[in-house]
Amino acid sequence: MKCVSVSIIFFMVFACFMPDVNAQIAATRSSEMARAAAKIMVVPYNKQDENIQTVLDNNPAVRTAVSKVKEAFDQRGWSTVDFVANLRAAQANSAFTADRQANFKSDLLSGSGADFYVQVDVQNNTDDSGTNITLNITAFETHTGASFSNQSASSGRFATNDVEKLIVRAFEKIQEEFLNNLMVKTDEIRDIGRALVIHFNLDENCAINFDSEIDGGHFLNDAIEEWVSANAFRGRANLAGIVENKMIFDEVRIPLFDQETDKPFNPNKFASEIIRFLKSKNLNASRNVKGQSLFITIK
Repeated sequence: MKCVSVSIIFFMVFACFMPDVNAQIAATRSSEMARAAAKIMVVPYNKQDENIQTVLDNNPAVRTAVSKVKEAFDQRGWSTVDFVANLRAAQANSAFTADRQANFKSDLLSGSGADFYVQVDVQNNTDDSGTNITLNITAFETHTGASFSNQSASSGRFATNDVEKLIVRAFEKIQEEFLNNLMVKTDEIRDIGRALVIHFNLDENCAINFDSEIDGGHFLNDAIEEWVSANAFRGRANLAGIVENKMIFDEVRIPLFDQETDKPFNPNKFASEIIRFLKSKNLNASRNVKGQSLFITIK
């Protein structure tokens, strides 16, 4: 009877605390979903001279690994960009050609709007004693190419042909640490902003150049530099250089969320603000937004 009483008391105490535990779990997940606002694209690793479509077609393990890693992000509420869907769209638009293989992957990434991309490499070692899968995953910031999180794990050798299970086994060993490391970096993006590259170009028929004086006696290049510095998130902007008809900022940070409305803030909105600024100087301009790159043409 004494054991039964103790069990009943324990159950009652546990039941009292259960809502709090569930609430903590829900709060943690909600917090993570809010923090993971940066977009992620999971891509297969390919060598410089390898056709990325061939890599996917000839290696089912790679396709499975890309799918499983993306699925892990989706399950934790991250915003993901589907690499395979983007690849098919590029093929349908005739953008996938043999002479563009060297730059195709980077073009696809830069045009995707992804803040990070996660590169997945799978090594399959099979012999008479069984199969061992080694999974290597690395996260990069799309614009800078900086590596943010790198993990590697092996499934261990098993007498099985079920590669998918071995991939899952390897990924489970590193999943939490990898995602948590990347979460730290998305927090950093919230703190310092999303990186853009901004190209200011002069139309071939433009009557002025970057050294032309505009209202107030400012040179055009000075006015642009001052405006970009003043409007970049926390003033983080770097002018890479100016040539005769180009002015390039290789890093301009913008916030993930509008500072007044708390709604998502994207590169196109920043481009619109640039257009308005130029119009205030009696200059017409057009914009082209490609992922994290802005191309502003002054006419």
